[in-house]
Amino acid sequence: MPHNPRLRFLTENEEILIYEKCLNILSNKGVKIEYPKALAILKRAGADVDDKAEQVRFSRDMIEAALETVPHSFTVKGSHEKHDFVVPHPTGSFYTSTCVQTMQYHDPDINTFVDVTRQSLAEWTQLADRLENIHKIAMQTPMDVPYETADVHSLNIHLQNTSKPLMVLAYCPETVDFLFELMLAKAGSVEALKERPMLLTYPTSLSPLQFKPMDMETILQSCRYGVPVVANSLAISGATAPITVAGTVLLASIEILAMVVMTQIFQPGTPVIGSVYTTSMDMATGNALLGNAESMLGRAAASQFIKNRFDIPVETFSFMTDSYLSDGQALVEKSLMPALLDLAGSDIQYGAGRLGGATAASPIQLIIDDQLFTIIQKCNGPVVVNDDTLALQDILDNSPDGNFVTTDHTLRYCRDNIRPSLFVADSLDHRQTKGAKGLYERAVERYKELRMQLAPPSLPDDIRRDMNSVVKKADDHLVGKPGSK
Repeated sequence: MPHNPRLRFLTENEEILIYEKCLNILSNKGVKIEYPKALAILKRAGADVDDKAEQVRFSRDMIEAALETVPHSFTVKGSHEKHDFVVPHPTGSFYTSTCVQTMQYHDPDINTFVDVTRQSLAEWTQLADRLENIHKIAMQTPMDVPYETADVHSLNIHLQNTSKPLMVLAYCPETVDFLFELMLAKAGSVEALKERPMLLTYPTSLSPLQFKPMDMETILQSCRYGVPVVANSLAISGATAPITVAGTVLLASIEILAMVVMTQIFQPGTPVIGSVYTTSMDMATGNALLGNAESMLGRAAASQFIKNRFDIPVETFSFMTDSYLSDGQALVEKSLMPALLDLAGSDIQYGAGRLGGATAASPIQLIIDDQLFTIIQKCNGPVVVNDDTLALQDILDNSPDGNFVTTDHTLRYCRDNIRPSLFVADSLDHRQTKGAKGLYERAVERYKELRMQLAPPSLPDDIRRDMNSVVKKADDHLVGKPGSK
């Protein structure tokens, strides 16, 4: 099978150097883990644990043993098997995901940003479920629910409005149990959840080299129930990571490697994806930039390194922009980032529908990004060279003043070319005659067409009732209670 091309952002010697530094720092300096429950398990497994300092060091043997037991490929599963996909991608291409944790939603009807609501979140999820090139859906944050249980409400809405795999993360330690209880209610049993996890969890580092109770409990429960873990580094160059690209790559890789080791200690064979969510601090404003050149280069280099040296699938954000408009800047950043990161080897790229850095989502942008994926995938795809595609006989048989329009070869291959409906190539006369509309206006029209067709997938009443009861239970236990969030 033809395989997509690759670019190298690091030489082999540079990869080896970074790998050795990862092992040296993780075994000599270690990481801070603010969770006694996890510290006790790691100590029993043979890690060097300083309980007072909450510092954990892993020996080289433990690290390399973990890299042996962690799966090098696995199937990401949704609620329905038709949405399952294998990582890494069999052809070396990539999959896409929507953006995560959005609290602001661009309402196309009034052309302004508003708070995410349960209603808009349900519509967003159903829209993403309909779009062919969106393979995974990330959790958003409804603002019309109690803040203490917003993540539980969010997961419930997502699970009831799509059968695609989900991207899930806890917002506080107290909700982790309820998130997994909600998964169990949807699955029906522990065995069913292990067989079809429906989602991936996203524990994150607290850079530099620190892990919170919430994320450690997420890892522990993911390992318990067989839910794949996406080990996510949030290092910010110049703030929580070194300002250089190389320094950020090293720090992020250490944090991801630490989570790989912990998952394999807690439950050998737990699937893990390395997630590179590195950004750069703008020294002029203090903002964390997503679409600047240095951040792109750092994520590309880290993706290549983690995939080659840890031999696990890689996820990173790419369909992101620092612009709050679906404008030229957004299109440039959302084209360049995915193309670059695909060439670096990233298997899943999330951020579809995102505007405004890490703050806002737009259903119109989601529709544009869905089609943009098709173009990037085609551009970065392999060139198939064989006797038939070379069309040697057609070239020899054609006269100097001939053409290839009516050949059998053209008829056989003409449907292989992509024609994304939003990206038109009309003549000037035609555009002027029918009235020229821009990309955004065409996407709005498509959104209005799709919105009329949206509906949640069928779900048995008893399962829906059980899921809703978990949300009510979470509200009863956490809303307005001291210590919650």
